[in-house]
Amino acid sequence: MTTDGTTYLPAPDVLWSHAATLAAWSAEQLLPVHNYRHDEAGLRSEDVGNGWWALSWVEDGRAVLYGIDHDYSETVSLSPPLDLLADGPSWLPWQWLDEVIAGGEEIGFVYWWDGRAWGRAPYPAEVRDDGVRGMVPADDSEVRQVCADLVADGADPDVVREREAAHRRAAALTNRAPVLPAGHGEPADRRVPCWLPEQHAAVLAVEMKAATELNRPAPPPTPAQERLIAWLHTNGHRTGGSSVLSAAFVDAGDTDYGRGADGFLDELGRRIFGEAATLLTALRDAEADPERGRWLYIRITVPDTDSNTDTDADPDVDANANANANANSAIERGYDCLPDWWPARRGVVAALPHTVRLEMARRAAHWRPNWAELLEEDIRCNGAPARLCR
Repeated sequence: MTTDGTTYLPAPDVLWSHAATLAAWSAEQLLPVHNYRHDEAGLRSEDVGNGWWALSWVEDGRAVLYGIDHDYSETVSLSPPLDLLADGPSWLPWQWLDEVIAGGEEIGFVYWWDGRAWGRAPYPAEVRDDGVRGMVPADDSEVRQVCADLVADGADPDVVREREAAHRRAAALTNRAPVLPAGHGEPADRRVPCWLPEQHAAVLAVEMKAATELNRPAPPPTPAQERLIAWLHTNGHRTGGSSVLSAAFVDAGDTDYGRGADGFLDELGRRIFGEAATLLTALRDAEADPERGRWLYIRITVPDTDSNTDTDADPDVDANANANANANSAIERGYDCLPDWWPARRGVVAALPHTVRLEMARRAAHWRPNWAELLEEDIRCNGAPARLCR
């Protein structure tokens, strides 16, 4: 069931009361459940392996809630990465939140309270749980659990009740809570953490998908092209009256996806081996241009013919069939963008940042598309532009 934290969460003063009660108690002794602490930004639960959450006040009675459930926050590994501040109001403490989110700890949810209701960034359909329901208590059940556990451990019930009352009174003094200054609008150059290789690849794919091919001449026919089409005509998997081979190039020097030798991936992200890989390599080499570079994606479609493919067939008949296949085949190449015909499947890497970077470095500068500037940035260190995230 989809978790909707905006309807699950109580108002921030209720959350603060429960957490501040436990923070006052935690200052005296280690508690049997989540411990809490005050810091310069507000209140935070201690991470005991399964996650944590924190609450900070913002000017004019507003607040932000953030944290992660390490087991259930489905927001942290999406590709492209999810922008947890998307559609945030202008009053958010943007710079401070950016520093929190990029500070080395994964964040699974961010909610903001405008004085009347909670809000958050929109989630894609596949996110069923962001972790807030499992991590943030909607009532004072943790306070009651602490009391019960302390009594079970041998503490005097009357003393426990006295301490609970004292800590609840201390928690009520919210006027001593730190208050963050309100922001003045979303920064134009905001970044989103992008730590995983597949997230980096997905960010690049978004940029490449929006691009178009530069105006380059079509490569001339070559013997390598004829050999590949003939092989596909004879050996390809036939569907819908044609044999189709789609491939994405992988550079041997790709630190994430290379395997020590140049190669190709199919549309499901599987390595292409054998004669198909050899023929694809020969075609890419034959069509290489020292200035314009080489293609990154290719799709070859060879229509069926009525030829006899038996090994004892008349050589002249086979030759004619191959000639017909070559004449009627279609080859589509992607040099400067992620082609529309390259399938977009969840969990399958569509663009390979290091491979693409190496290819662009070998081209003349005026044959590099505008998005190639993205390759010069350390995305996995500095984050991805928010406009390219989900």
